[in-house]
Amino acid sequence: MIALALAGCTQPVGDVTLVEPDQAVFRDTIYPILLRDCAFAGCHGTHDRFFAIFGPGRVRLDPATPIYSPVTELELALTYTRAASMIDADRAESLLLRKPISVSLGGAGHRGDDPWGLAVFRARDDARYVALKNWVMAP
Repeated sequence: MIALALAGCTQPVGDVTLVEPDQAVFRDTIYPILLRDCAFAGCHGTHDRFFAIFGPGRVRLDPATPIYSPVTELELALTYTRAASMIDADRAESLLLRKPISVSLGGAGHRGDDPWGLAVFRARDDARYVALKNWVMAP
C-alpha cells in the first residue's frame, strides 16, 4: 500500500538520451590515453574503482591474464562502457571531461592530481585532452 502511495508521488522526468560515442575511436585513440594516464594502481587501475581501466602493463580484469598480453575484448568493452557512462546529455559538462583538468580551467576537482597539485591534463589544448573532448563531443 505504501509503495503504491509513493509511486503516485513521482513525476515523469522526460526522455533519457543515452550517449553512444564511437567505439572504434575509443579503441584506437581514447583507450590508449586512459591506459597511459589514468590506469595506475593508485588511480583507476584497480578493481575497487567504478571507473576502472584494465589492460596491458596495468591491472588485468582477470588476474590470470599475463600482464603484457593484448587488451581483451571484455577489458576494452568494460572500459568503454564505464567511460561512456560518464558522458552527460550536456556533453561539455561531462565528468569525463571535467575531472582530468584543474578547477581553474573549469574542472570538477580530482584526487588524481599529482603531488604538486597538477591535473592529469594541464591545459585544454593538450593533444590528449583534445582527443578526449573530440570523442565526447562527437555527434
